[in-house]
Amino acid sequence: MTGTTTWSELISQPDAWQSLLDRLAQPGELPQLTLEDYDEIVLVGSGTSYYLAMAAADWLRRRTAIAVRAVPSCEVMLDPLEVAPRGTSRRLAIGFSRSGESSELILAIKAMRLVGFTVLAVGCTEGSSLLGLGHHVFHIREGHEDGLVMLRSFTGMLIAVQYLFGSPDDRAALRQLPELGRQLLATQKDALQALAHGKAFDRFVFLASGANYPIGVEASLKIQEMSISTSEAYHSLEYRHGPKATADAQTLVSLIALADKGHGLALARDLKALGVTLVVTGPGAADYAEIADLAVPTGPGMSDGQASALTLMPLQLIAFETAMRKGSNPDAPVNLAKVVLF
Repeated sequence: MTGTTTWSELISQPDAWQSLLDRLAQPGELPQLTLEDYDEIVLVGSGTSYYLAMAAADWLRRRTAIAVRAVPSCEVMLDPLEVAPRGTSRRLAIGFSRSGESSELILAIKAMRLVGFTVLAVGCTEGSSLLGLGHHVFHIREGHEDGLVMLRSFTGMLIAVQYLFGSPDDRAALRQLPELGRQLLATQKDALQALAHGKAFDRFVFLASGANYPIGVEASLKIQEMSISTSEAYHSLEYRHGPKATADAQTLVSLIALADKGHGLALARDLKALGVTLVVTGPGAADYAEIADLAVPTGPGMSDGQASALTLMPLQLIAFETAMRKGSNPDAPVNLAKVVLF
C-alpha cells in the first residue's frame, strides 16, 4: 500500500515513547534548567511545531506562575513587539523543530538570542542548526522520522518537555503512556479504521478545549496533510456559534472529551442532532459512549495534559485511514516539503 513509511512511524509511537522515557530516567539526560531563573518563557515553532509549542506552553502555565506564551516563529520574525523588552532580562525561549533547519524558526531564535533570551533548543536531528543555537540542548532522537508528516516527532518532543518540566506524579503518569498506546492500537485500531472508511466524509471538524485545544488543532492539520482534505478546528463550544451551519451527514466531528462533563455531553447531543458522525477521544471519552458513534478513552484517570500524546494517536490514525479511503499517499502529500526553507 501507499503510505508505508507514515504508517510505520504512526504505529511505532508507543515503542518510541518507551525508549525515550527509559533514556530520560537515566542520570545526565535532562537539560540542567530551572524555570525559577526566568520571568518570561516564550515557546516558538512553525506548523506542527507551533502546535507543539502551544501544548507545551499550556503544560508550563498550569505548573508555574511565570508568564508563558506560545508564538509562531514567523511572528517573531515579522512583529518586533513579540520580542520587545518587557522589563526583565530573565527570558527563556524554547524552540521546537524536528529537522532543526526550518528557516523561520532559525531566524526567530537568532533574533531572540540577540535581545537576550536564553535558548532551550528541542529537536530530533543531531547536528542541526537549531541545536547549535541552544544554550541548553534537548535532542529527542527517538522522534526522528523519515516520513514527511510529523507524528512521533510531535509526541516524542511533547512527552520529553512534559517530563522535563513535570512533577513526580506527572512523570509517573507519562511512564504509563507506552503500554496504554500499545493497548489502544490492539483494541481500537480496527474500529477507527472502520469509522474512517464508513462514509465518504468530505468535511472534518475537530473540537477541543483547555489543554486539549493544541491537540485538536494538530489533529486537524494531520488530516489536511495526509488526506488532502479541508478541516477545521475550534474551541469546543465555539462550534455552536456559526460553524455548525455547514454540518451534515458527510461531516466527521472529532471531539476531545471535555473536563466539564455536563457541557461536554450536551455538546455531543447537539452534534448528533445535526446528523454528523461523532468520535470522542480523551481521558473522559467513556462517558460519551452512549452518544458517540465511537468513543476511544485515552488514559482514564490522567489529566488531559498527561494524556495528550495518547489522545492524539487515534486522530492521527483516522487521518491516515481517510487518506487510504481517498487514494492519497501520506508519504508524499502534494504541495508539501519536509522542511520549509527560504
